[in-house]
Amino acid sequence: MKRLLLVLLSIITALNAQSSFEKISVQLQWADQFQFAGYYIAKEKGFYRDAGLEVDFHKFDPKISVVSEVLSGRSTYGIGRSSLLVDRMEGKPIVALAAMFQSSPFILLSKKSADIQTPHDLIGKRIMMTEDFQDSISVRAMLNSQGIQTKDLHFIQHSYNPMDIANGKTDVMACYISNEPFVLKEKGIETNAINPESYGFDFYSDILFTSEAEIRHHPQRVRAFVDATLKGWEYAFNHIPETAQFIHLHYNGQNKSLESLVYEGRILKDLAYRGNQTLGAITVEKFRRISDIYQVMGVQQNQKNLEGFIYDDASHQKVPLSVDEHAFLHSHTIRYASTFAWPPFNYRSDNGEKELQGIAADFWRLIISRTGMQTTFVHFPTWTGILDAIKTKTADITLGTSISYDKEPYALFSKPYASFPNVIATNKTIDFIPGLESLEGKRVAIGDGYTVAALIAEKYPKIVIVNVEDTREGLRLLSKNRVDAVIDILPVIAYLINDEHYMDLKISGSTEFNFDVRMMIRNDYPYLKSIIDKAIDTITVAERQKILNRYIAVTYEEGIDYRWVYGIGVGSLLIIAIFLLRQFEMGRYNKHLLKMATTDPLTRLPNRIKLDNKLSECHAFFQRSQRPFSIIIMDIDYFKKVNDTYGHLIGDKILISLAKICRKQIREIDVIGRWGGEEFMIICPETDGEGAHKLAQKLLENISTAKFDTIKGLTCSFGISECHDGDRIEDIVVRADNALYEAKEHGRNRICLG
Repeated sequence: MKRLLLVLLSIITALNAQSSFEKISVQLQWADQFQFAGYYIAKEKGFYRDAGLEVDFHKFDPKISVVSEVLSGRSTYGIGRSSLLVDRMEGKPIVALAAMFQSSPFILLSKKSADIQTPHDLIGKRIMMTEDFQDSISVRAMLNSQGIQTKDLHFIQHSYNPMDIANGKTDVMACYISNEPFVLKEKGIETNAINPESYGFDFYSDILFTSEAEIRHHPQRVRAFVDATLKGWEYAFNHIPETAQFIHLHYNGQNKSLESLVYEGRILKDLAYRGNQTLGAITVEKFRRISDIYQVMGVQQNQKNLEGFIYDDASHQKVPLSVDEHAFLHSHTIRYASTFAWPPFNYRSDNGEKELQGIAADFWRLIISRTGMQTTFVHFPTWTGILDAIKTKTADITLGTSISYDKEPYALFSKPYASFPNVIATNKTIDFIPGLESLEGKRVAIGDGYTVAALIAEKYPKIVIVNVEDTREGLRLLSKNRVDAVIDILPVIAYLINDEHYMDLKISGSTEFNFDVRMMIRNDYPYLKSIIDKAIDTITVAERQKILNRYIAVTYEEGIDYRWVYGIGVGSLLIIAIFLLRQFEMGRYNKHLLKMATTDPLTRLPNRIKLDNKLSECHAFFQRSQRPFSIIIMDIDYFKKVNDTYGHLIGDKILISLAKICRKQIREIDVIGRWGGEEFMIICPETDGEGAHKLAQKLLENISTAKFDTIKGLTCSFGISECHDGDRIEDIVVRADNALYEAKEHGRNRICLG
């Protein structure tokens, strides 16, 4: 009898335990493989059960939409691509929770014998590609940058069988670089791949998402599920052979080999941590870049719909601080300095004499709330006074400035929390100013100490810069015709013209100089900088937009003209104008897209794509004319040690500074670009090996004597190669690369000729 009672008790206990788990489901976007290893492992190792969850995986079905499954409630969570942004812009209430792959594994695969190597080779070919792949921004951007529209391509139904490339059922297949190429290679089939990353378009993939309703009604469950999933992925990537074995036994509907699953895991791990990002990270900057490219391509970006797209869990947004950072905050009260003279960023509140209000102040309050720092406000009447206070350490931080060489000896700079163009204000009698060249010989008012003044003075020395206390004073002078123009960032100019009721002034043009708004910190407070950078990373798109909307508004007033004759005439002109504008915009956005694809986003130098094009151009010219050209490959010495010691933020800043130094030393006809990592390439037309050696020597000396923030010094090694008769491009690059290796082997900080 006792035994029976014990059995019944254990059954009741098990049933009660089982009922305590919340049941949820995940809709997969592809067939079972290592692509979903983190989810499988989180279930297998009990991470989900530890979080109080019972998780069911819904198998991939090509006939259903993952987004529809989640919004209908048939699946609680789903996995999607960067095309989720399109769904969000269409008003679908979905929220991105985590990006499992920082760089997309997507490629277009073909049999090597088909000789399909570029996007133009796709025209007229049969392409197996699902609709969500077609909507993927990396695909669309790559095609558009090459002047190809999706309507130019022939899409067929996807079979999900890589052997269809080999047996001729398709010419091209959309797939993952981590999977199908290896499967075909196992069968002895050689392939070619077209990768959007090679064309400069590198975006998120496998984004975990859910509905707004799930976040609203079950916030704790969302947090628990995301944390357990990330724990599963972390385990999977740290135990790839074990995970591959588990998938091979339990999730192997494709009958993949164990070797192919291990290979897939290693490739995906690299993509998951690309750029030294934390697992699952979704950064505001990267989504802005995706949104910008959609905008350039003519896909409307509704900022209101973007609000709330990235998961915003206030309980999870507290900044993770190190022991040293906690100790710093515990022992310091941070003195933040500001004027009241830079609206809408910094100005006096209506509620009190000494209360600070504005965009910068609102961002600062978010940072304070998430770090718990103790602060006190110090008011200065002028910007010059603030600079002196940071220099003399009588203030610790100011809330709105940008990086400039003159401030670097005494200040550190945070990550940017906003970015705006510097614009040109003039009298309304001026129609349009196409650029700063039009202001040569003119008197232009700029606030004393503003970064843009130094940039303009360096590039446009013929512009007469009039230093004024602030932009408000500059606009007063402009209204009295004592200066010809005023320059400041867009929100400031727009706010002041409206606030001061300057009916005679307007914004007439834009400069090429953008203003990345940062916080400036005294240079002996590196912990404060790292704390603020971490806090800025936690600020969501929705929070940024809410702050900006509070202070920046554009109002349009439309009048009605009842004179129908004029209306018809205006309508006709409008139709013509729209047609001409459309042609202009098409050319401009293609040009903009190409520039984005060929520019390194960190250093703003040409990237490898642009360098490859320039190498081809110089090589072709050499073959026609026998005119010399040389290349220099430059590599930073011991750069890994810099990253390991000071962190990647300092490493990025050094790369930016080094790019600026090199740009100043080369000729206009030379091209310098980022070859990869900490390597740079300089292409020198009309230059033999000796001339390239002289340039390299000049660079070596300037770099070794330059002062870099945080680190004591920096050196570089150089490899040089001159083009000779019979050389292929690869020969020239290999010689320079070998010469660089020789310089490294013989002690670094030297030049070798290949």
